[in-house]
Amino acid sequence: MEIPPKKPHFFKPILPGFKNGLKIPIGFLKYLKGHDHHEHAILTRGGKKWLVKANGRRLEEGSWKEFVEELNLKLGDVLVFKHEGDMKFDVSIFDSSHHCDKEYAKYEDEDEDEDENVTHDKHLSQSYFECTIRQYCLSKGFLWIPKHFAVANGFIKGNKKYGLIIIDETQTKLWNLMLKSCNTKVYVADGWGKFSSDNCLKEGDRIMFEIVTNGETPIWRFRVISNAETLISKFQGKFLIL
Repeated sequence: MEIPPKKPHFFKPILPGFKNGLKIPIGFLKYLKGHDHHEHAILTRGGKKWLVKANGRRLEEGSWKEFVEELNLKLGDVLVFKHEGDMKFDVSIFDSSHHCDKEYAKYEDEDEDEDENVTHDKHLSQSYFECTIRQYCLSKGFLWIPKHFAVANGFIKGNKKYGLIIIDETQTKLWNLMLKSCNTKVYVADGWGKFSSDNCLKEGDRIMFEIVTNGETPIWRFRVISNAETLISKFQGKFLIL
């Protein structure tokens, strides 16, 4: 039996349009009994309170604009809403320049050929990529990023490393990692070991990463792709070729 957390929480990355409100993730509604009957939600931070309108899953109007302005929210920030009971949430902010106090594993630069270790759709996309977990991802602790994806999104920045935030589909879990740019290659390194362990990744798993925001610290959302989805994708690819 799944034991619910004492104070469940969810993450919301700040996206365009946030000044008008945001939506509570559908998966979080199980913690909000009778939420449809509440007309307002209370947001708190540092002793201050904001009363905002609760319109179904959406938090908006009321003191929402004051909440945004007083906390100086901007694109790329991540808000953490901790449920304090009823429709009350204590809010924390994770901005693009902040790094949690975590011990990151350090990996040496690897001169692997990304084409041999990363697979992705033939129909290229700038907003997402799919990859298969290889043995090197688990044993050496990093993941090559497809070159077309890195180039399209401006991740190639000479010899440089910068932060990366990955959230899960439910927006209740967050990992801090690092993107490393080396000449014309980019890979996910520091923090990848913990991410792999937390999600029980194994060789052969297929994962999709999708860009949520692409600011100073990019935010990606991920999910594991089922075998059925992989077969459908392959079938569609063959059908298009024919």
